[in-house]
Amino acid sequence: MAISLPKLTKQQQQYLAGGVVLIGVSGFLFFRFFWNPTSERILKAEEDIKKISAEIDQAKKIAAQRAQKEAELLALNQAAIEAEKRLPKTKSVPDILVTLMGLAKKHEVMLTSFGQGGSKSQTYFHELSYPLSVRGTFHAIGRFLAAIALEERIYNVQNVNFGSATGDKGDMNISFTLMSYQYKG
Repeated sequence: MAISLPKLTKQQQQYLAGGVVLIGVSGFLFFRFFWNPTSERILKAEEDIKKISAEIDQAKKIAAQRAQKEAELLALNQAAIEAEKRLPKTKSVPDILVTLMGLAKKHEVMLTSFGQGGSKSQTYFHELSYPLSVRGTFHAIGRFLAAIALEERIYNVQNVNFGSATGDKGDMNISFTLMSYQYKG
């Protein structure tokens, strides 16, 4: 069974053709001026969102590392302060003398002479020498030298010369060279 279409008049055919053309032109205009620009804007917005999301993720990573970097910086600053106590940037002879006098008093040793020696430049520091003489008992002098070695600032004792024990307490004189160090930085 075939379906037959009614015959259209010439005017109806013109209307039908005009409607098809009108629908075609309307479809083209809709696609050209609405659908296509809107799609392009949507794609561009999606790309922008991806780009901004990547930047946000990067910023979050940097922000997470900031606290860690600040903690590392604080630890490094503290280490630098501790290092400067051990290897100061200044010569500071009065500080050395005050330290030695305090240790001598604490360990019952008498500092009999303190002199200014030479200095020797090394790669990262200056080596400063101070000739010293002290008087005390053998054990007191030993404790005094050990205390010098345990000081926070770096000291070294060289060229130790022991004298003979004299007096009823067994006091003796020793002379040595105290080495101190100054950072060149």
